[in-house]
Amino acid sequence: MALLETSADVLAEKRKLRKSLFRFDLIFFTVCAILAIDTIGQSSSYGAQAIFWLAVSAVTFLIPYGLLTSELGTTFPVEGGPYEWVRLAFGHMAGAITAVLYWLSNPIWLGGTLAATAIAAMDLLWGTKIGDNTGLSILVGLAFIWVAVMMNILSLRSMKWVPNLGAVVKLALFGLFAVLVIISGTQHGFKGSLGGMFDGLGPAFVGVLGVLVFQWIGFELQSNASEEIENPQRDIPRAVTLAGVISALGYAVPIIGVILVLSSKDITNVSGFVAGYQTVVTDALGGGAANALNGLVGAAVVFALLSSGVVWLMGSDRLMAIGALAGSGPRTMGYFSARFGTPVPVNVISGILASVFLVLNFLITGGDLKSFFTIVLGLVISTTTFSYVLVFPALVVLRRKYPNARRPYRVGGGTIGAWVVMVLCEFYVVAATIFSLWPNLFSSDVTNAVKVGGVGIARGTYELTVFGATAVMLVIAVIFYAVGRRHAVHDRWPDEGITADRREVAGVRRA
Repeated sequence: MALLETSADVLAEKRKLRKSLFRFDLIFFTVCAILAIDTIGQSSSYGAQAIFWLAVSAVTFLIPYGLLTSELGTTFPVEGGPYEWVRLAFGHMAGAITAVLYWLSNPIWLGGTLAATAIAAMDLLWGTKIGDNTGLSILVGLAFIWVAVMMNILSLRSMKWVPNLGAVVKLALFGLFAVLVIISGTQHGFKGSLGGMFDGLGPAFVGVLGVLVFQWIGFELQSNASEEIENPQRDIPRAVTLAGVISALGYAVPIIGVILVLSSKDITNVSGFVAGYQTVVTDALGGGAANALNGLVGAAVVFALLSSGVVWLMGSDRLMAIGALAGSGPRTMGYFSARFGTPVPVNVISGILASVFLVLNFLITGGDLKSFFTIVLGLVISTTTFSYVLVFPALVVLRRKYPNARRPYRVGGGTIGAWVVMVLCEFYVVAATIFSLWPNLFSSDVTNAVKVGGVGIARGTYELTVFGATAVMLVIAVIFYAVGRRHAVHDRWPDEGITADRREVAGVRRA
């Protein structure tokens, strides 16, 4: 059998991994990663045009993205997949930038929009007043963060039920919402409308592009745990296909529902889905039944948000740990627990970063959830989409560098097909990054206050926060590269005369 040449300490850490993910797990793992409740209000705030662009982006981004990640994930089925694809294609510096941005965007998201939406849901559905008290908001947000971190420290075999159940809960919430929308609309009519879907498509595209791309990403997340998947070369394409279909329907239902039941002035970024649910549940079931259901729905929403944070930390923390092991970060961050098979140091650092980010932002915004959400969402989208800029070109580069590597799944159309898929994906992530860093570009509001979901943030404050944070992350990536050079792994994929399916994964346990 072939073995990808690498250092002894990398092999020692990989021997701690355990085969834990099977086809069923991959489908729900990916659905949980893609479906995000916290951005539904943001998408819906663009009205019926958002539905048009949701459909267009599903065809021109989601499908090419699924094809691309299926080929890379089955051809190079290694732990920390996207990082390794970039490193093999472009080197350690590019790998460090990809790893740091991909990783850091998730603690920011966990301590940002996920925590803010969870607090808003508690206030709206349970009647708490957490959002009115900055200190209490910080305490609840910290508890939310560290529950997610502890779930990541425990073994993947034990904790994979969190994203699996999270996917089921999200789909159940969207299904319940759809039923309530139909009942309420039939009895009382709709406050919103799907009219004007093709009006003002240009400005709507610029505004909604970033959040749509952010909503669609997640196909490659399972590849961050490739060496913990029972059969990645067989199961990844099937999981991507089913998860893509489920996720497309999963987003269409709540976004259409929110647009139908809420007038445009009532759709807010931080509580769009919950506000839509509140509008229809009373109309459909009456006050008494609605109050009884609110407690259960509130718990489901909070758990769904928590599961999103957990599943993305599972993937991004593994990617960063592998990057640190391979020479794109400090070696100490590449330690995996012998007991749990998880990257504990990176897990803990993620929790600390999310906590610091949450506290600072709540203090800066004075506990204003809407302002907090607006700034953080722009930062999360821009850094997340930025991290994919080198991932997608890796498809055509690795085809050229390793033409003999066995590809159990291949994007159709030969070289032209690969380039078309890559260019489409690259266009979306580059455009999403630019429009998130500078909202309202190419419009008359290019220098005015940033208005997201009805909330206005001074242009200077927004740009200073987003560009400043992005610059800091890039500096960290350069530092990680410099530190990692001392133990960098310089290997090649064993393609010449040895097919990828015969590659031996070093000592990964099956028990």
